[in-house]
Amino acid sequence: MSMIKVGIIGSTGYTGKKLVELLLNHPFVEITYLSSQRYKNTFYSSVYPEFRKKLNLKCETLSLDKVCKKSDIIFLCVPHTTSMEITPHLLKKNKKVIDLSADYRIKNPRIYKKFYKVMHKDLGNLKKSVYGLPEFFKEEIKDADLVSNPGCYSTVVLLSILPLIMEDVIKESVFIDAKSGASGAGRKLQEGLLYCEINENIKCYSPFVHRHIPEMEEVIYRLTKKTVKLNFVPHILPLSSGIMVDIYIRLKKFLTSRDLKKIYSVYSSQPFVRICEDLPSLKNVVGTNFCDIGMRILKEEKILLVVGVIDNLIKGAGGQAIQNMNIISGLSQTEGLM
Repeated sequence: MSMIKVGIIGSTGYTGKKLVELLLNHPFVEITYLSSQRYKNTFYSSVYPEFRKKLNLKCETLSLDKVCKKSDIIFLCVPHTTSMEITPHLLKKNKKVIDLSADYRIKNPRIYKKFYKVMHKDLGNLKKSVYGLPEFFKEEIKDADLVSNPGCYSTVVLLSILPLIMEDVIKESVFIDAKSGASGAGRKLQEGLLYCEINENIKCYSPFVHRHIPEMEEVIYRLTKKTVKLNFVPHILPLSSGIMVDIYIRLKKFLTSRDLKKIYSVYSSQPFVRICEDLPSLKNVVGTNFCDIGMRILKEEKILLVVGVIDNLIKGAGGQAIQNMNIISGLSQTEGLM
């Protein structure tokens, strides 16, 4: 197989860096183009010295014509509301695009405007975009020109609860206590993300109004035709990477361990979802593309606790994007990720 030429627009944020790190170990990929708004005409190894003697490329001022000329597949690691300005040009040049922003995740433009405060400018491609959760959209991803990579919280929540929703065993709204490492907020200067603010501290933020809520609810309805209210409360932890979600679910009926095992057997052929006998630990997934899921049931109350964990920069961003690239390219999902 010939090498896949890859460009990364927005390569110096945490997600871009993780993509570079993972793609350098991919046997069928050559990184051919890097852009950065902050670092222009600067060797990537000067921004991140760990890449010395590994990558001899400069970060360039973005040129859409140049990235199209040099790349087969283009990853967009740019701020929300920016991708929709770039994507139309890339698609017109017949490039495959994997967008890691939120611009093409939410199909309803009115909901997008409500949560991102701008009108969507690329409604035609919004309709054509494919949601990049490989465990449920693999067939659509195979033929996609534009893949919208899921949000990090959305990835772990959806993988944790979709099998239950598909079996129609959830009685009421779902309560989600979510915790993320600080890298989930991006590589930006912000007072609330300073070391002295984060260290030895836990903060709750955006309870019940987080931007990933409409994304998750829309995908649930798209897959199951069921409306599920998600009461989602995220927290930031003094960690670099990782997400843990504790999901509390009231069931329509009591489920045995055997019942749960059968429900979650939907993942038996999925390489990056592991169903755990014990409740999962964050340490077991950080640095990997795995999502680990475990459960406990309170029999008397018919309440189920589902715990899911991922690395927010890998399965929640760059790793999952590479999964999608592999599917588009006809490769094994695990290529470059195992």
